[in-house]
Amino acid sequence: MTSSEITRLSFTPNEVKRWGESDKRYSDWPVVYLLDGGIAEHTSAGRLRVGTARVERDVYVGESLNVAARMRQHFDSIEKKHLTGLRVIVDQTFNKSVCLDLESFLIRLLAGDGSYQVLNRNDGIVDANYYERDRYRESFLEVFERLRADGVFTRSIPEIENSDLFKLSPFKALTQDQAIAVDGVLAGLFEDIERGVRSTTVLQGDPGTGKTVVAIYLLKLIADIRGSAVIDEPDSDTLFSSFFTEEHRAMLQTFRGRSRRPAAVAAQFDQEGLSEDSGAASGHGADCFRRWRVR
Repeated sequence: MTSSEITRLSFTPNEVKRWGESDKRYSDWPVVYLLDGGIAEHTSAGRLRVGTARVERDVYVGESLNVAARMRQHFDSIEKKHLTGLRVIVDQTFNKSVCLDLESFLIRLLAGDGSYQVLNRNDGIVDANYYERDRYRESFLEVFERLRADGVFTRSIPEIENSDLFKLSPFKALTQDQAIAVDGVLAGLFEDIERGVRSTTVLQGDPGTGKTVVAIYLLKLIADIRGSAVIDEPDSDTLFSSFFTEEHRAMLQTFRGRSRRPAAVAAQFDQEGLSEDSGAASGHGADCFRRWRVR
């Protein structure tokens, strides 16, 4: 059995202030939290969802050693000020590594469940090993069921993990080879934009090596960098935090490349410039040709 406590309250300055003063753990203990309930007309990627056939609530998942102070920062965030509800998961046995893992676990399942629009960036979903990880991950299942009973999730974990939405979600824990490919593609992209040259990037790999995962991950990551704000800078220990700079944001404001696959993903994130190929390819008129292999 888990010893986790899940506290639910309104995401308002006065209520959060009273709540934060009620328990010292809220200012000095690793916790995981969910902000949800709001519907934004526009996001940083330019999505208009109000008035469409399907209007989804927004959700943001985070972890913090000082959640009370972190909430004060979120009140100042344009991306999160419309959210209305807060759930905080506290456990006496949690440490920073456990919270990072639980945060990633919930983000992946929320993105695959589809009842919420996940506001998190995918600057580096954590899948690191740590002491007694298997035991802690068993406790995550109970946290999930309690959140599902509270209406956060609409489907079981097997149903979510077998859905196309989960399989094609950009929120993935990358393998080492996939992370190297993402890092290399981004570095090359910004180098080419700075030099003012056209380039073609090709991902190569055998079936099942995760080429589509890398492609979707990259499209979301590029959109996140372009739409990020200084107040929402990622933690320095996330995989791709070094790309979230003012210089890179400025470069992407006018960037628009050319892409053929995957077209649906390019349209969703309004970001192009990535090709995927399993064989030889040409530069198609580009000044620079880059090739990355995923194993």
